[in-house]
Amino acid sequence: MIKDVLIDIKSDEYRGDVYRLAIFEDGELAEIHIEKNDGKSLVGSIYRGKVERVLPGMQSAFVDIGLDKNAFLSVKDLLPRDCDYLNDTQETFPDISGLLRQGNEISVQVIKDASGEKGPRVTTNISIPGRYAVLMPGSNVCGISKKIEDREERIRLKDIAAESRPENCGLILRTAAQDADASQISEDIENLLTIWSNIMQAEEKGRVPRLLYSGSGNLGQAVREHLTPGINKFIVNDKKIYEKISSVIEHEAPHLRAKVELYSRDYDMFEYYHVQSAIKEALSRKIWLKSGAYLVFDYTEALTVIDVNSGKYVGKKDLEDTAYSINVEAAKTIARQIRLRNLSGIIIIDFIDMKQSEHRDQVVQALRNYVKNDRIKTTVLGMTRLGLVEMTRKKVKNPLSDFVTTYPHYSQ
Repeated sequence: MIKDVLIDIKSDEYRGDVYRLAIFEDGELAEIHIEKNDGKSLVGSIYRGKVERVLPGMQSAFVDIGLDKNAFLSVKDLLPRDCDYLNDTQETFPDISGLLRQGNEISVQVIKDASGEKGPRVTTNISIPGRYAVLMPGSNVCGISKKIEDREERIRLKDIAAESRPENCGLILRTAAQDADASQISEDIENLLTIWSNIMQAEEKGRVPRLLYSGSGNLGQAVREHLTPGINKFIVNDKKIYEKISSVIEHEAPHLRAKVELYSRDYDMFEYYHVQSAIKEALSRKIWLKSGAYLVFDYTEALTVIDVNSGKYVGKKDLEDTAYSINVEAAKTIARQIRLRNLSGIIIIDFIDMKQSEHRDQVVQALRNYVKNDRIKTTVLGMTRLGLVEMTRKKVKNPLSDFVTTYPHYSQ
């Protein structure tokens, strides 16, 4: 798979800086992320907060972290990562009222941004991501990214992780660690330990609530996640950001320096790479497939429904073959559109009816294969007796439609 990443930064006297990131896979837009300076994602940020209310009936609590809305803390996110309760398939958790009291001061990390009337979701299990590693204080985890498949490389990295793992801290080596020198990985871990040490010092004094550590936002995440040996191009249209990224890469991964490019054409970068037309399609209720069939997306508060229709496609053999062909084509487009639109929660797909159980199984399996490219946890549960496919996708950030509606000037 050929991966290209575009970073577009625009300044506006009314809206401030707007940052947009587009991820292409094999020439097709797979993801788009939009962030405004004064409204950037808080995911990864760490706060010292105060428990405002404990709700035993919901096994949760609300924590004041200094934002407009209190943060939501579930008992599952309160328990340590290595806790035996989390491995219990019955999910019999201890009563949260025995673990927290109103007025308690605790340090929490944002794992999901606020959405609508809901405040951000937080956890007490801190994770600090670096370029090559993720540090998890208070855990015994020691692992390697599943995306690294080479057996010998996994063995090498496991040895490095076991030797480098700090006391009382878990450690995960990221995909970017593949082929990295042991010294580079060790230096990254030392930097993460310094950050954690600073956070612990900041915990000791100051008003509550207060910010202890700010997440790096989409730009820092983009560099960590995507500027890896497997990328084709990493293109930036802002000279200052380009120079900043280049400086970091020159020090941490000089072999990737040639992957970073400065876009210097006068023509709008997102127009040049046809990102705008893909965004327009991702905001449409109806999506046409190449065969002449089409998809319809409908949204409710509880779930998203996707309907597959034959449209102009009449097939070449019989009705069963026509339905199967359309459904397989639709599965690929649906997986892409879910990522592009950043849909989450419960998703129901009404594929065209198929009589043969073998065909139904193959369509479900095709959908499972296509969603494997999604970095966000996506689960295809299967097909119901009514022929509806049920799936879920974890919510991390708000859907694309929220951002382009907020910043219409940049979505035209």
